[in-house]
Amino acid sequence: MKFICTKDNLLTGLTRVAPVAGRNTQLPILHNVLLQLRDGVLHLTCTDLEIGIHTIVPGKVVEEGACSVAARKFLEYIQHLPTTEPIEVVLKKNTIHVKTTGFEAQFPTTAADDFPLLPQVSSTLEIKLKAEQFCQALTRTLFAAARDDTRPEIHSVFIVGSEQQIRAAATDSFRLTEEIITVEELPSSFSFLLPLGTAQEVVRLFSGLTEITLLPHDNHIAFHGDGVELSSRLIDGSYPDYQQIIPTTFKTSGTLDREALTRALKTLLVFLPRDSRRVQLKIQPATSQIQLSVVGSGAGAGSVVLDFEGEGEELEVLFNIQYLLEGVQYLPTSTCEVQFVGNADPAVFRPTDTSLKYQYVVMPIQV
Repeated sequence: MKFICTKDNLLTGLTRVAPVAGRNTQLPILHNVLLQLRDGVLHLTCTDLEIGIHTIVPGKVVEEGACSVAARKFLEYIQHLPTTEPIEVVLKKNTIHVKTTGFEAQFPTTAADDFPLLPQVSSTLEIKLKAEQFCQALTRTLFAAARDDTRPEIHSVFIVGSEQQIRAAATDSFRLTEEIITVEELPSSFSFLLPLGTAQEVVRLFSGLTEITLLPHDNHIAFHGDGVELSSRLIDGSYPDYQQIIPTTFKTSGTLDREALTRALKTLLVFLPRDSRRVQLKIQPATSQIQLSVVGSGAGAGSVVLDFEGEGEELEVLFNIQYLLEGVQYLPTSTCEVQFVGNADPAVFRPTDTSLKYQYVVMPIQV
């Protein structure tokens, strides 16, 4: 096999696929990227057996062939090459030779037949979406998904489509995010549990594109866009009926400056050790104020008073400061609406622009 291309094209392709290589340490071949010269382009593929990514690299195919090579080392080497001259990639026996002006390297290879095949997702349902809109909804929700897979169903983002809406939701049982986006047309209703790692890869790969195509089928899904294909298994299970825990009646409601709240939380975070993340909110609608305060063990204490335009009862609620900070940072407006049910009940944060269908629900710390 022999291939000639620019550094930028090869680097773009490797950057797309290489991050999933090596995640599964049980099979050494999964540290590799599969290189295939066929159909006049270079095909690159990496997988961890849960997620597979495939892309193409334009260039000149002199001789077709295939092999696999250590993905991270190959990527790191290409990153440091100059961009002024073409790169030549040649397979000789069991070694890949990489050449450009003043540089030459050899990498040991493994036979292409040893590389696992990606699942072929043949779906009768094809969903075309605005990539930026869909990826933004994933970004604003996935941070609240459970970080460990002891409960796979919440180690995911729940995606539901019906009529002209797609709903993305995530929860780790202590907080919940949901965003609803409006789409022009959906071929039919659907729902699936997208693994957290897959959701993160979708955002990484497709955020900058115009359009993304979703192809869900049984226990797998594929995403296509601009020469990139991502395939992934779906989680088999039932998502919790999370809408039952979203409060609908409140004792106290009002609006806050989102940037001021973010600054206050970051300021108070410096006083708290990792094993203590407690911040107390004292909500005082009568004086149009919210006081945030923390007491660190040996690190001091701090408090911040913010303007609060609201009404209702005076309340004191204890929250995980990191949960508040993460949720507030993703609110898409400069001011936010916050609603409190009581001292031991969840609070709801929403953008003040009601056309944006986003909400963040966070449980208080029980004492």
